[in-house]
Amino acid sequence: MFDKLRDRFARWLAYRQTLASLRQAPDSTLADAGISREEIREHARHASLRR
Repeated sequence: MFDKLRDRFARWLAYRQTLASLRQAPDSTLADAGISREEIREHARHASLRR
């Protein structure tokens, strides 16, 4: 049970960190990566699942 909780927390933390990084990125950087502002949450979620 503790392992599950630890994994969920790690995924949540990765999501929050990715979300913060992408939100701080300039539009030109996001455009170079093929990401629109509207897609930031989706990309952060996918990044947290790859943890």
